[in-house]
Amino acid sequence: MAATPLFTCTCGVQKKTSNHWILAVTSAQDVKFMPWDAKLALEDHVIVLCGERCAAALLSRCLGDWKASEYAAVPAPVASAAASPQPAAAASAAA
Repeated sequence: MAATPLFTCTCGVQKKTSNHWILAVTSAQDVKFMPWDAKLALEDHVIVLCGERCAAALLSRCLGDWKASEYAAVPAPVASAAASPQPAAAASAAA
């Protein structure tokens, strides 16, 4: 007798025969959604989703992660010495 795999969405719902499930693969640069394929769903890097709501939630998380990494990659502006105002003592000594 062959074992039947049990698929569970990230939200905890278990797959039944009538569900319209989606698969996803994410990386630091992209997210890819694919139609249901039971063999592909068994792979470790594939995320199993129960439907549009969970797919939209995954997309939203990816967008947030990308935005956060974009902000982290941008260095903070550094104030230059020429742009900073001179102290009052230095300004009076220069005059």
